Amino acid sequence: MKIENSDPIRSILNRIQEISSLPDRINEDFSHRFEKKRDSSEFKSELNKAFGESTGKTEKIVGTPTDLSGIIDREASAKGLEPSLVKAVIKAESNFNPKAISNKGAQGLMQLMPGTVEILGVENPLDPEENISGGTSYLKDMLKLFGNKDLALAAYNAGPGAVKKFGGIPPYPETENYVKKVNSFQKKFKREE
Repeated sequence: MKIENSDPIRSILNRIQEISSLPDRINEDFSHRFEKKRDSSEFKSELNKAFGESTGKTEKIVGTPTDLSGIIDREASAKGLEPSLVKAVIKAESNFNPKAISNKGAQGLMQLMPGTVEILGVENPLDPEENISGGTSYLKDMLKLFGNKDLALAAYNAGPGAVKKFGGIPPYPETENYVKKVNSFQKKFKREE
């Protein structure tokens, strides 16, 4: 008897074939659903649904989701930060996805690391209010520690130890790009305010 003919192996091979065809089926479904909706409000509604937002709320595709603006403004004001900076950090960190989890374990909108979550006393890092409150506290601490926005952003990305070690923005391409990206996003958000 060939091993391919045994029931468990046949079942596994069928499942592999089924999984292999998923990307094509998803692409076909996605293309079909949005083919005629690109310029319609229905497309925006579907886009908002895809990002987990209610269809009653509108959003600029590159802007801040409306349900987060109030939280961001309140927390930025409480910490003495510019709302445009907080929005820029969130855009760079999670693209406004409150459920984002990085491969390094960073969580939520402002991508708080587990150690930082513990230090800040954040109970649920995936809760937008708690995450933004904790993230803005941490950002404020980095600004206070380094006295310079670019160094604070580098510390937010690479950790304060790395900024101290190199006496400036660490020579990590990810961190250098991060600082540039956040500054660019902040300029865009300032224009929208």
